[in-house]
Amino acid sequence: MVLVISKNKEGNSMLEIVGYDLLGRDKVEGLRYTWKGSQYKKYIESAAFINKSKGKDENICGYTTSVSAGCVLKAQNIPCSFCRTGNLLPFSGFLTYKEIAKQNVFMVLTDMYCDEHPELAKRKREFAYMGQGEPGFSYSQVRMAIELTNKIMHELDQQVYRHIFATCGVPESIYSYKYDLKNFFTERVTLHLSLHATDSRELLMPIDKVYSYRELINAIEDIVEISREKPCIGIMLFNQFSPKGKGFTYTNSVENVMKIIDMLDPHKCRLSFCEYNASEELGCAEAYPEDMLNYLLREIQTKGFEVKFFSSFGQEKKAACGMLGGKEPEYIASEKWNELSDLADKLILKYTD
Repeated sequence: MVLVISKNKEGNSMLEIVGYDLLGRDKVEGLRYTWKGSQYKKYIESAAFINKSKGKDENICGYTTSVSAGCVLKAQNIPCSFCRTGNLLPFSGFLTYKEIAKQNVFMVLTDMYCDEHPELAKRKREFAYMGQGEPGFSYSQVRMAIELTNKIMHELDQQVYRHIFATCGVPESIYSYKYDLKNFFTERVTLHLSLHATDSRELLMPIDKVYSYRELINAIEDIVEISREKPCIGIMLFNQFSPKGKGFTYTNSVENVMKIIDMLDPHKCRLSFCEYNASEELGCAEAYPEDMLNYLLREIQTKGFEVKFFSSFGQEKKAACGMLGGKEPEYIASEKWNELSDLADKLILKYTD
């Protein structure tokens, strides 16, 4: 594949690529990208993985994209207790749809033109809006970024596997998403609801004081009828999680998880368990016992639910499930990457100017 790029003479860069870190086992499973924007106080981050699911070669690359610089929940004084982004980074603004889409386009371009891994050039692409920020409060920009990304993927002859719209609990965005499923989106877009708990959820996720988890469960009820696809309910497997200065310890015990399950309908949603990467800055937690996990998986499957366990990428870099933290990158962006950044800008300007 021959790379031909002309410089973006207009100088209209939306975000500038700064550098990257290597993630995963033997540092070959993915990259954490760091970006800067003149109006944002800290680095913005996104991540790309050779396989969208850890340990599975599905011919699908996975990308995690940020929607804001920091998280607006911090500005509202209701950050999730387990999130490095929400607790450690200042919120300095929502990203525009062009800046969100640029992360997607750039990450795909770096895979298309990766000399070390030519097999990545024609893989399918999955984009998950789960980086810095709460996508529910950025939905107007996320929806536009999705369609802008789709147009550019079509021009690049790349196949979109799906987009994943994630929220920890903004029902208005879920209702807008359902409308867009019928009237706006041109590629597959699935919903991931980061529920994590029902019992004492307001301790883990203070947004529950604003939007009750019951509202969220009601909001997703008819998604499967609209899209013929079940939304995903995320449950973080906390074990003796003790956030600093919060005065509580939380475990997603078998009893607590089954309380969640009892509120859900296996015909209307599927489940995703995720391990929690403890962070010294936020507190401490223990690994979730394997026997408890296996018991839960068996019990929930007998109730008719589709369920999977997600073992997160990038534990050493603390790069999973709200663990992006605005750190300095280990490696600096190359000239080739700066050229690809210019190309991403040009493609975005082509479809927006």
